[in-house]
Amino acid sequence: MRGFWILITLFVAACGSSTPPPPSTGTGGGAETITGRERIGWDQPASDTTELETFGYAIYVDNSRSDITDTSCAGTAGAAGFSCSGKLPPMSSGAHTLEISTFSTVNTDSGESSRSAPLQVVVSAALISDAASALDWQSGEVDPTQDGVRLRVDKLVDSLDRPTDAAFSDDGRLFIAEESGRIRIVSAGQMQSAPALALAAEDGPPPTILAIAFDPDFQTTRFVFVLHTAQSANGPAIYLSRYRELRGTLAQRAVLFQFAAVSTGDASAAMRFGPDRKLYLAVGGAGSEGRVFRLNPDGTMPADQAGSTPAIAGGVVAARGLAWDVRNAILWIVDDDSALAHLSGMSLTTPPVRANVRARRDLRLGAGSAVFYAANAIPEMKNNALIASREGYILRIRFAEDDPTTVKDSERLLDNRVGPIRVVMVGPDGGIYFCTDSALGRLSAIR
Repeated sequence: MRGFWILITLFVAACGSSTPPPPSTGTGGGAETITGRERIGWDQPASDTTELETFGYAIYVDNSRSDITDTSCAGTAGAAGFSCSGKLPPMSSGAHTLEISTFSTVNTDSGESSRSAPLQVVVSAALISDAASALDWQSGEVDPTQDGVRLRVDKLVDSLDRPTDAAFSDDGRLFIAEESGRIRIVSAGQMQSAPALALAAEDGPPPTILAIAFDPDFQTTRFVFVLHTAQSANGPAIYLSRYRELRGTLAQRAVLFQFAAVSTGDASAAMRFGPDRKLYLAVGGAGSEGRVFRLNPDGTMPADQAGSTPAIAGGVVAARGLAWDVRNAILWIVDDDSALAHLSGMSLTTPPVRANVRARRDLRLGAGSAVFYAANAIPEMKNNALIASREGYILRIRFAEDDPTTVKDSERLLDNRVGPIRVVMVGPDGGIYFCTDSALGRLSAIR
């Protein structure tokens, strides 16, 4: 497969100060259309390879900083320096401005160089899907785990559009939410022809569905809960809407709750029902203004909760995933702050209910949807956490038996096998289901 190559040339030579040589004038021209999965390249001035090895690199995407990972540089220098490349960070579809800077990994007091000239790119949703398909992963491939489990990989559906969340109903159907504002249904391995829900823009940017959850009494109520963006009278907001499902269609919308969003383009949220049958929402906010809410299924505040608002915790910057370790009654939240992702665990007190933070672990950027494996089909994975990553893997985390908040070890499943993974869930059959940018797949154990 031919990959794209984004080149930023750094012209400024090294000088005598301890600050690394800074990027200077980059290549000009208009915006380049990319998939977001390419490597970014540049020429780095350095006196020799010894000095080059002391450099680290940061990339600014629309002024949000993150370190460039998987960096490699040529062993010999050209006229403009050593040719280097690294992974692009996860980016949403649309236009972005990229800038690179250099810093010393040895002398942390030396500071960071100035940034390169800006490079304009457009991440194309269509090309993202094409890139994922270009990996051409097929059913029947085997992905072994560190503890000897042989996992079969199957591709079930290949016509998705940037899934954001998914959930199984009690009758075994899989409802998949897409970034474009649609919910699709997969039943018996086939995609329902018409979407169950298609949100339309009433005023402002088109809505995005962020999360979906089923009422614990779905067989009786037929209620499906949807978190989505929309414009309110006061600007962009995240809405919790409840729909009733009937023969594969979601209708009879009732808005239960809303929360101000940074912008519809940057909105982030995750949602799941807890073992107490309450609805938990992690909603991102500017700075650390995001909140974790605990609600009754009708959107009201539970009577056993402390305080005067339904928020039980704060500090969520960008909510990416939410999962319950039911065995230990610990709520785990995946969020990020543009530089690093985090996995935070919290437990609830006896009434009046409050949240106590139990653990916090750093993750790589790109982490998102999360689930705990509670099925019996793959006993080796019992009570393991599974976290989807847009870097192209499912992170499997095993916790210590004597402490459910201490990580024993971790490994990457499907590492660089199927493309960016957006959603992970466990099916009624005990299979591990996942969504890439365009496909639905399943992992099952080979015995």
